[in-house]
Amino acid sequence: MRIRFATKDDIPIAMQMGRTMLAESRFSDYGVNEVKLHAAMMAMVGPTEQACLFLAQRGNGEIAGMLAGYVTDYFFCDAVVAQDRWFYVRPEHRGSSAAVKLLLAFRQWAQNRKVNEFSINMSVGIDMARFNKFMMHFGFACCGSNFSMPLKESERKGQTC
Repeated sequence: MRIRFATKDDIPIAMQMGRTMLAESRFSDYGVNEVKLHAAMMAMVGPTEQACLFLAQRGNGEIAGMLAGYVTDYFFCDAVVAQDRWFYVRPEHRGSSAAVKLLLAFRQWAQNRKVNEFSINMSVGIDMARFNKFMMHFGFACCGSNFSMPLKESERKGQTC
């Protein structure tokens, strides 16, 4: 499994993977705005000093996962954090080295920017217990919870914490 920065040529496969991630997530009822998704992907390609999009690529060329992140400061102080925007590994590649290698690449990218903190969030609601165990295994501390409540009538998938 090789980790590399995405290029503009990777946008179609990243878009497809983004659609798959959203379809699997708690956001599945909202649909996808292709223009917004494309713009978000393009903003992460580079790398730039402020953003990155990593791809996990198998030896046969298949993309197994992706992790996009950015650097920002907190609204209340000058401390800088590297935070993920999305972190996704295809179901058939979960348990492979893809997630570990993506996480390590993002961490190195963040360290190169001399950030104060490295943060990975869970808001998609995909296999939360497994994700939490994975993150704690790598030394992350759980520092909060995400809660959501749809305000429009829709049939939502049942989510449990």
